[in-house]
Amino acid sequence: MKKILLFAGILLIAGACATKKINFDQLQERNGLLYMVNDDEPFTGEIQSYANGRVEMEGNVRNGLKEGLWIYYYPNGQKQMEGIYKDGLKEGTWTYWTDNGVQENIELYKLGTRLSGGEAVTDDEMSEGLQGEVDQELQSGSKGEISGNLSGGEKQSEPAPVVKEEKPKPQPVNYDWLTKGPVKMYQGRPYTGAFIKYYKEGSKGKYIYGYFTNGRPSGKWTYYHRDGRVKEYKYY
Repeated sequence: MKKILLFAGILLIAGACATKKINFDQLQERNGLLYMVNDDEPFTGEIQSYANGRVEMEGNVRNGLKEGLWIYYYPNGQKQMEGIYKDGLKEGTWTYWTDNGVQENIELYKLGTRLSGGEAVTDDEMSEGLQGEVDQELQSGSKGEISGNLSGGEKQSEPAPVVKEEKPKPQPVNYDWLTKGPVKMYQGRPYTGAFIKYYKEGSKGKYIYGYFTNGRPSGKWTYYHRDGRVKEYKYY
C-alpha cells in the first residue's frame, strides 16, 4: 500500500512539473532562439512574465521560438493585445485593447508582415479587395471610351495611363553569407527570404534555390545538377 501511495505521489509531482509555467526571466536569447539559462537545447514549454506581482505576458515556446497564442496585459490586469505566433513570427489576427478594456484595433499578419490594421479583415474580404483592384485596373483603360459613348458625342480622349513604379524584388542571398547552425542568421537577424547555394567549384554552378522563414527552411527547395537541370524538389 505504501509503495502504491509513493508511486502516485511521484506521478502527481511529475505532472505538476510538466505543466509548470517558466518565468520568462529564466530564458535567454541566443542567435534568435530562446534557451533556459545554462541549457544547450532550445526551450520548449509554457512561459509567463511578471511585473509588480502581475502577469504581463504569457504564451508558448517551441524549439526556441514563440508559438501559438500569446497574451499581453496592462499593469491593471486588462488585456493589452493577443494573437498567434508561428515559428516566432506574428500570424493571422492580432487584437489590441485600451487599458480600460475597450477594443482599440485589429491587425492582420502573414509571416510577421502586417497586411492590414484598424479593422478585422476576413479571407473573403481580402479576396474581394484584391479583385476590386484588378477590376479597377482593367476598367481604367476603357473609362474614357465608355464615358464618350454614353454621352452620345465623339469619342473623348483617353486619360494618360498611370504608370505604377514597381518595387524591385529582393534578390536571393548567397547561402555562404548565412551563419551556420539550426537557425540561419543574416546581418544579425534570423533570415527570411530566398537564397542560392552554389557548387563549391565555382560561383556559376547553382546547387540549391530555396527559402528560409525566420532562419529555418520553408517552402519549396529546388536542387540542380551541375549542368543546370533540375535534380529534385523538397518541401518544408
